[in-house]
Amino acid sequence: MTTNAGRNRASLARIWLVRIWPLIVLLLLALVLWGDRIALWGDRPEAPVTQVDCATLTSGCSINVNGRQIRFGMSGAPKPLAPFQIWVDAAGVGKAEARFVMEGMDMGFNVYTLRADKQGILRAAVTLPVCVSGRRDWAMILDLDKTRLRVPFVTEL
Repeated sequence: MTTNAGRNRASLARIWLVRIWPLIVLLLLALVLWGDRIALWGDRPEAPVTQVDCATLTSGCSINVNGRQIRFGMSGAPKPLAPFQIWVDAAGVGKAEARFVMEGMDMGFNVYTLRADKQGILRAAVTLPVCVSGRRDWAMILDLDKTRLRVPFVTEL
């Protein structure tokens, strides 16, 4: 036999659950989206950044970092909203990512994973957004295992 007090408690519990579940869902979503930024998924030590000046990105550039020879470049001229390809030739690289940043400007999430082709060259198709202020000065950040390269470049119009 169920008493009125028991029914009232069950009713209050349902009302509480209905009101609180959207908050729980939002908190879980925030944890997933921002967990990496606040280092909840493990401490990732920042790799030292090597600044690379490469005036001929479309022809390719080469650099020796910590005894590792790294060649990289772009196939096609980098233009906003026009796809082009980036490539990296470095022996023994397990994970390769490229992201594109503009100093002092939030340009959104521009991270690309490079995948090896049949010859072992790491490649990714890239499309850059348009900067509403008209700026064209970008930096490509290449993360190759524990090596980080920063390569400034300017897009064509």
